[in-house]
Amino acid sequence: MDKVFVSGGSGYIALHCIAKLIKKGYVVKTSIRSIDRKQEIIDSISKVVDCKEKLEFCQLDLLKDDGWDDALNGCKYVLHTASPVSLLLSNNPEDLIKPAVNGLERCLNSAVKNNVKRFVMTSSFSAIGAGSKEEELDDTNWTDLNNLNISPYDISKTMAEKFLWEYVSKLDKSKNIEVCSVNPVIVVGPSLSKDVGVSNTVVKKLLDGSTPMVPRFGVHLVDVKDVADMHIEAMINPKAAGKRFLLSSESLWFKDISNILRSYNFDKAPKFTAPNLLVKILAIFDKELKIVLFYLGFKNKLNSNNAKKILKWKPKKVNQAIIDTAKQLYEFGILK
Repeated sequence: MDKVFVSGGSGYIALHCIAKLIKKGYVVKTSIRSIDRKQEIIDSISKVVDCKEKLEFCQLDLLKDDGWDDALNGCKYVLHTASPVSLLLSNNPEDLIKPAVNGLERCLNSAVKNNVKRFVMTSSFSAIGAGSKEEELDDTNWTDLNNLNISPYDISKTMAEKFLWEYVSKLDKSKNIEVCSVNPVIVVGPSLSKDVGVSNTVVKKLLDGSTPMVPRFGVHLVDVKDVADMHIEAMINPKAAGKRFLLSSESLWFKDISNILRSYNFDKAPKFTAPNLLVKILAIFDKELKIVLFYLGFKNKLNSNNAKKILKWKPKKVNQAIIDTAKQLYEFGILK
C-alpha cells in the first residue's frame, strides 16, 4: 500500500482528506504540533472509517527543522495542508507569512530528499482573486500583492504558492518531483472533529445573532467533501502535475445563504439585506465587517476549468453542506 504524508492532520480539510485516503486503501502519516491531539484525530477519523494500523503520527512544527526528513521517509505522495488561517484584517502579516512560507519550504525540501512522486499544496482562492473586481476569474489569475484591499491571510497564501512554483522552477532537473496546487474558495460542510473550521464562520455568523441583517455581497462556496476528493484526484491524476485547481461550486449572494438556512427552519437567519450605507457605518466598530466593504454590491464568476477538464470534477450543490454545518454547530453547542 502506498503511503501519503498529510501535514497539519488536525485541520478541517486535512481530516476529510485523511479519511478519504484511508477509504481508498492508502496508509497515511500525518503531522500534528502536539502529540497530545493524537487520540482526538483517531476518534474523528474513526467516525467514518476504520483507521487501525492505517494512520501514523509525528510531531512537527512549521517553524522548526526537526523531524521533517524522517516524517516523509517512505511516503510516495504529500498533501501539504498545514498553514495558519485567519480572516481578520488586524493580524501582523508576518505571523501568517512566516509559517506559511517557511513551513512549505521545509515540507518541500524533505519531499525532494525522500523522492516523493507528487506534492499537492492546499492553497486558496486568496492566491487567485483576493481584492479583485474582475467579472470572471480562473486558474490562471493571481492575487496582486500590491493591492491595498487584501488581508494578511491573502498575502500569506499568495506568497506561499508563489514560493512553490518558484522553488520547482529552480530545482535541479534530476529531481523529478511533480507539484500542483488546490485553490478552494470558502469551504463549508460538517467537520469530523469539534473544530468546525474558520470558513464555517460564514454559517455561524448568520445564526448567532451577530448579523441581524446581511450585507449585499457575493460569496463563493465549495463543499469540503469535494475539496478532499479533488486533493486525492490531483495527487494521482497523471495530467494534474504542474497545474493549479481553483475549486468553486457556487457563487451566491450572502442573502441566498440566509434563505437556504431559513428554508430549513433555521429561523434565526436574517430575513433582510442591510443598506450599504448602514454596513459602512457598522464596519467602523466591527473589524470582521470591514473585510466585506470592498465587495459590497459585487459578485463575480469563477471558472474551475482545470478541475472540471483535468480532474473531471462535477461540483456538488452547497445547500446540504450549509444545512449540515448549521446542524453541527447546534449539536456541538457552538450555537444555542
